[in-house]
Amino acid sequence: MTDRRMFYRGVLLVIFAAVLFGTTGTSQALAPAGISPKVIGSFRLVIGGPALLLMTVIFSRVNPFTFRPPLLPTFIAACGIVMFQLCFFEAVAKTGVALGTIIAICVAPVIAGLLSAIFQKEQLNRIWLISSLLAVSGCIMLAMAGGGELKINPTGILLAAGAGFGYAVSLVASKAVIADRSPALGISVILCTGALMVLPGLFYEDISQVMTLHGMTVVLYLGLVATAGSYLLLAKGLSVIPVSRTAIMMLAEPLTGCLLGVLLLGEVFTLNAAIGSLLIFAGLIVISAGEYRAASEI
Repeated sequence: MTDRRMFYRGVLLVIFAAVLFGTTGTSQALAPAGISPKVIGSFRLVIGGPALLLMTVIFSRVNPFTFRPPLLPTFIAACGIVMFQLCFFEAVAKTGVALGTIIAICVAPVIAGLLSAIFQKEQLNRIWLISSLLAVSGCIMLAMAGGGELKINPTGILLAAGAGFGYAVSLVASKAVIADRSPALGISVILCTGALMVLPGLFYEDISQVMTLHGMTVVLYLGLVATAGSYLLLAKGLSVIPVSRTAIMMLAEPLTGCLLGVLLLGEVFTLNAAIGSLLIFAGLIVISAGEYRAASEI
């Protein structure tokens, strides 16, 4: 496969992973009443981690027993994922889905870019800055699309920012885990480590609604498709695309959530939402074209 085809394949994998991530909010909205966001988030890891590990072993034909990931980056990445889960769902409960999601996803690419520049010596050029400004501006416009339905809660906003920080940390640390190793296997080990961290907490939660057909369908989709499937795609993309650029491409997630809200949940697609969607799309185009141009010059 040529460098050009590999690059665009990596871009498509990352964006498709973001699209799958973007279905989580709608899935939660369709979940049975009474399932706490914390339980849903925990089940995502508990189901998604082992599922991704099994998928990797079957389809990639790798031996997990010979895999020796670096312990510290693996632990840091798992902590980042758990931090995202715990902070994000608490933030959504306090601020609402729209504002909590937008803040978390806006914070993530900025922090990921800075962390990757500090610890992995990635160059943050003008293309990164322009695409970041476009995409983050689009996220802000999407947040404004909620109008008076948004609940401004300082604690919730801090929790959402913490979720974005956790996501960025996991993304940057994951790059070190998968370096010169199987990307999917590295991500699955991280997810399984995170699952072990949240598993004890489920023993203290009410999971009766999860055991229903409706509840089980939701958590299985979230675990198998929106977690295992999306992280499998993301792992493949991370092996080709730098972390700072990957984080920006993941901003396709709120765009997906917005569109699904309109199509499936009957939400109104306002002018702010339309402008925000176009800005995010423009950011994705800029980072994709700019990154390929830079790669072609090497």
